Formats: sequence, C-alpha cells, structure tokens
Amino acid sequence: MKPEEINNQRILFSALNWGMGHVSRSISIIHQLKNQGNNLFIACSGSQRKVFEAYFTDIEFIEHDDYPFEFKGNGNFAIDLLLAFPKLNRRLKKEKKEIKHLIKKHDIDICISDHRYGFYKKKCTSIFITHQLNLPLPFLFKGVNSLHRQLLKKFNYIWVLDNEHSKHAGKLSTNKNFKNLYYIGIHSRFSLYPSTIKENYTAVIISGPSPYREQFFLEQLSAAKQRIDKTIIITPQQNLKASHISNNITVQLSIDWRACDQIILKANKVISRAGYSTVMDLNYLQCEKELHPTKGQWEQEYLAKL
Repeated sequence: MKPEEINNQRILFSALNWGMGHVSRSISIIHQLKNQGNNLFIACSGSQRKVFEAYFTDIEFIEHDDYPFEFKGNGNFAIDLLLAFPKLNRRLKKEKKEIKHLIKKHDIDICISDHRYGFYKKKCTSIFITHQLNLPLPFLFKGVNSLHRQLLKKFNYIWVLDNEHSKHAGKLSTNKNFKNLYYIGIHSRFSLYPSTIKENYTAVIISGPSPYREQFFLEQLSAAKQRIDKTIIITPQQNLKASHISNNITVQLSIDWRACDQIILKANKVISRAGYSTVMDLNYLQCEKELHPTKGQWEQEYLAKL
C-alpha cells in the first residue's frame, strides 16, 4: 500500500517528538492524504498541535503524550537513551493500549506512525514512516539495530523517505530484508509553496532536542557576529524574544512556522543541523547550505558527511 493508493479512509496519524523534524516532514504527507479524500485524526502533544494547526484547519486533533526523551547535552546520546530506556519502554507499552482505544473510538481504518514504535494495532492496517531501516550504530550496539528491525516488522507496511537507490540517506535507507516496503521519495513542506526569488541573507535554523538546540543557538550567534552579511536566526527557545541584535543579526521565534517558512524560502544560504528532515528540505530548496551535525548523534554525523 503506497500513499497514492489510500483514498476515502479514516486515518490515525502520529509523529515522534524528537525535535520537530518528524512533524515537519509529515506535513506534505498529510496534505497528500487529505487531498485524496481521507479523513485524518492526528494524535499529538500540545507543542506538535501548534505546528500542525498552522497548515491544517479541518483535522481533528487527539491529545497524545510524547515519549520521555531526556538528554544531558554532553554528546553521549547512546548513554542518555540507555538510561531513559525504562521510561521509554513504559511509554511504548502504554501507547499500544491507547491506540486500541483510539482506533475503536474513531472507527479508524489505517494507523500511520512516523517513527513511533508503539503506534500500531495488529487488526488495523499499520504503516511505519522512516528513513532509517538501518541505524548508524557502532558494532557494540548491534543488538539495538536488531531490536529496531523487529519493531518495524510489527507494521504491515513501511514507507521509506528516500528513493530506491538510497540517494539521500545512503546506507540508512538501504533495504536488506524487509517486505511490504515502499520508497516514497523525499518529502518537504516547502513543496506546498510556489517558487520564490532568493534574497541576499543567511537563515540559521535552530532545531533538535534540548539542550542541544540551546548550545547550537549560542554557537551560531557567535558565528553570525563575525559575518557582515545579514543573518536571520530562527529558534524555538522560549526564553528569547524576537529582536534585532545588531545591524546584521535578527532573531525570529519559530512559534510562527508560516512566517519562518517565508524566511527560509527566500534565503540564499541556510545553516542548520544535519537532521534528515532538514536534509530533505534543503534538497528541495536548492540553496547554499552548511550542515552542523549534533555532537554524538551518529545519524547526523553520517548524513553530514554523505
């Protein structure tokens, strides 16, 4: 079952809360499914809902808790995730029970998960969206990759955000033994906008889980002060205000996603983290780019090199 084959169905959709990348890349997929006459229900947290509401006005939202990610900000992602595993596992088990209730309550035909492992039900058609069939982990974490593959096989179908030759995600999206898998190409919310003329400034996108995004903001603010060209820093940090820091530096809060989209669309250069959702966006935007992988996040380090 491919996206274009789904018509006139009742769909329950949810995206992982690893930053906002999973939410942003879901927007064009949801837009496509809506245009095909499907009735969508989005299970999400309050912060995710604010983003979705900027793009959709006629979708029913269901309050749904995030996964309890906690990071210390020292680059030891693997250790942080291992320490959080008991909490994450409890949330996964609870989510499985919640899904059964939601599917019955809303008479759902299809359940779609963007990287939420517990968001499926055996008696409902369940689809998993990912770009990572293979996690970029060292040999010592081989068992984690095995668990990842086992969890993916719980779903009826897998949609891979890449083309069949793994052009954008490289070895991460290479299929070795999965069946009922479809490459659905790259997806970006910027495909919903008409083309626009580039302007002479740099847009810096601050993203990712806390506290890494706060660290990246300080790094990029310092770097912008060394440049003479105009720089607009887009950040989700709640303790900041939109302001002109100097003649060439402006801070724009990302609470208004539509306004930020216009800034990114017109920038002749974008500086960002190397998350895959951003990689897809930059591929669509065709602008000059500068990627900074989050320290210790092996996926971003791999993608930045790729």
